[in-house]
Amino acid sequence: MLCFLPLLGLTSQAALAAPPLPERLETWKREIEQRGEQLVVARIETDRETNQVRIPPDTPRRALLAQLLASPGLAGQFVQTHAMTLNQQATEGRVHFVLLNMARAGEFKDAEEPLLAHEFGHAWLDALGFRSPDAAGEAQPCLAIQAGDIVQHILIRGEIARRGFAFRDYWIRNLDQALDALKKDGAPGAASACDSLARIALWTDVKLSLSADSWSRYDEFDQAFRRRFAPLAETVDELVTVLKAVDVTALERFRRALAYVYRRLAAAPGIEERPEAPEDPHIPLKTKACLMPSGWLC
Repeated sequence: MLCFLPLLGLTSQAALAAPPLPERLETWKREIEQRGEQLVVARIETDRETNQVRIPPDTPRRALLAQLLASPGLAGQFVQTHAMTLNQQATEGRVHFVLLNMARAGEFKDAEEPLLAHEFGHAWLDALGFRSPDAAGEAQPCLAIQAGDIVQHILIRGEIARRGFAFRDYWIRNLDQALDALKKDGAPGAASACDSLARIALWTDVKLSLSADSWSRYDEFDQAFRRRFAPLAETVDELVTVLKAVDVTALERFRRALAYVYRRLAAAPGIEERPEAPEDPHIPLKTKACLMPSGWLC
C-alpha cells in the first residue's frame, strides 16, 4: 500500500448532515475550547480514484483546513485512515481539526463515538502542551505522525478510559481484521518507509496496551509480525522496553520520550532519512533526549 496519494484538487460539495455530538464529547470539546482554542469536527469525503479531498463548504475554518490538506503527504495519510487530528496555530489562537474519513464510514459507523474520543484525546494533549511533532508542510509527514502517535497514545488510552469511552472493542475488531488480512497475504512485497513506520507504531501500540489476557489473539499477532516484519522487531522491542519505564505523564519526560522515539524511528530499518529532532521552539522536541549509545533514555 502506498503511503502517499497525490492530491490533485480540493473541491466543495453539499454539506454532510452532521449529527450533534454526544454529551460526553460536547463536554470534552468545551473543556478544550475554554482554554481559548477551537475544536472543529469535519466529515470529509475522500476519493482515491480522482485523488480529491472534499471539504463541506460550511466547515468552520475551511480555508485553513484546505491549506493543510493541500499537502500531498498529509492528505495521503488521511485517506488511508478512519480519522485524523490536525493541530494548527492560527492568528486568533490554536485550532484543532478532528477529521472523519467518510469514504470509510462503513468501517466505523457503529463506533464513531469512541473513534472521536480518541481523536479528541490528541487535541486535548496538544492543548495541554503535550504536543506531537508538527507534520504540516512536511513532504513526508509520516515520521512525525507515527512518532507522535506512539507516545501520545499512552496518555490517550488512559484518559478515554477514565471518561468512560469504550475504545478497546473497536480497536480489537480492527486488529482482528488486520491480522486476518496479513495471514491471507503471500510474501510481503517492497514496503515504503511510511509502511514500515506505520507497522512499527501499530506493533508498539499493541505491545504497550494489550496482553494475552485482554486479547485472545495477542500472541498470534506478535508471532505473525515477527515472521513477516522481522527487521522491525528490534526497534519495536526497544521502544516497548523504554516506554514502559518512562512516566510520560510528566511533561518534560514526555518531551524527552518523544524526541527519543522520533530519532529511533528515523534510524529503523528501511527508513532512509536520518533527521535530527526538530528544533522549532513551538515543537516540544526542542528538548533533546539524553541518549546512551544503545538509544536508551538516561
